[in-house]
Amino acid sequence: MTLLRILGRLANEADAVLALGIAVVVGILGITSVASEAVTGNAVLVTLGVLSLSILRDRWRRAEMTEEIVETLRGMDGVAAEMARANTVLAQATVALGEQSLAQIRSRRESVAEELARARENTGRWLFRGGTGTYIRAVTLPELIRRARLERRPLNVRLEILDPTDLTVCDRYARFRRSVSELPDGTGEIWTTERTQLESYATIFAACWYQAMYSLLDVRIGLATTMGIFRCDMSDDRLVITQDDGPAMVVPRQSFLYASYETELRTSLDQARPVHLDKADGIALSAEPTVDEVLRLFDALDVPLVVSHDLIPQIVAKAIRPKNPYS
Repeated sequence: MTLLRILGRLANEADAVLALGIAVVVGILGITSVASEAVTGNAVLVTLGVLSLSILRDRWRRAEMTEEIVETLRGMDGVAAEMARANTVLAQATVALGEQSLAQIRSRRESVAEELARARENTGRWLFRGGTGTYIRAVTLPELIRRARLERRPLNVRLEILDPTDLTVCDRYARFRRSVSELPDGTGEIWTTERTQLESYATIFAACWYQAMYSLLDVRIGLATTMGIFRCDMSDDRLVITQDDGPAMVVPRQSFLYASYETELRTSLDQARPVHLDKADGIALSAEPTVDEVLRLFDALDVPLVVSHDLIPQIVAKAIRPKNPYS
């Protein structure tokens, strides 16, 4: 320890050094009888006074240090809160980035078809919300049933399509589809109000027809009076969101978006007008359904046929011999 540091410490503890010095000097004077008892007593009082001041100073320092520590801790609480908020934001950003990395965009029609095909593999359920279910009826439903039949397992299908009895929503949907593309699709037809109705009727009829052919098929249908521009197809392991011939977004099951959309699709279906397919259990449907069978079926389902009865053969053809609209 250097001399400067020793002198610095002695200066900081001047009162204690003074008290010690007085005590030593008075003690020596008392032993040598140089100082009188009165002087010695006064010196003792002075020493005690200096020691009292030293004790008070130490207490003041401790109080000041305590206050500083408390203020520092309070500041640390604020920092901890800020750090917690920062960690929360970071976690949210991490989740968002993870969602973006999990979701994939498919732009080519072939890629979209491949994703839908992958979604159909080994799934025991299918949730759909869209327009009239044209692709569902032409490709998805037959393929799902084929796989389920081979494996002898149950299949749950939930469909939300446009209400064919609501001319307003059918006309709105047809006008939207024409505005997107005036050219005929893979069926060779242009979208009209009448076609929209026929397609929705055909999807309802196809669900009943397939259910009669495969007893392990459980179908639930809801009829919507509002239209959207996106179609959602959800299987056990992925969600495929498409829009006509545009790109598709593929969301895997482990994504938070998948769970959110599942809740959305189920809630939306619960609010749609239900088609009570169980009422059609007593209606026999042949491999080649007749006009009378179709009429009896829709009458039992309480879904009025608001199109000309001359168009019923088209409904049957679209139901059991559908054309892929995206072929």
